[in-house]
Amino acid sequence: MDLGQFFTVMSTFLFPLLGGATLMATRLTSGETRKFAERQFFASLVVVTLVTLHTVVMSDQHWLIHTVTLASMIVGALVLPTPESSMAV
Repeated sequence: MDLGQFFTVMSTFLFPLLGGATLMATRLTSGETRKFAERQFFASLVVVTLVTLHTVVMSDQHWLIHTVTLASMIVGALVLPTPESSMAV
């Protein structure tokens, strides 16, 4: 496996895992840890957006994976409950 293939494989798996992990971190933490997790989520959202744009513009074979990752990060941020929202009655 050459270096180009290695980066392609890492891009295919690393960015979706990064997006999912930061989304779950924002939904499962609270307090100061949550503020840090939200900053990390925003940074990963920007990175995944740029990677998605790159794969779509370059007609890369992994564009669908990155597009679904971006969509799930956006929808998950809006739909998944937070610990504070489950306490509000």
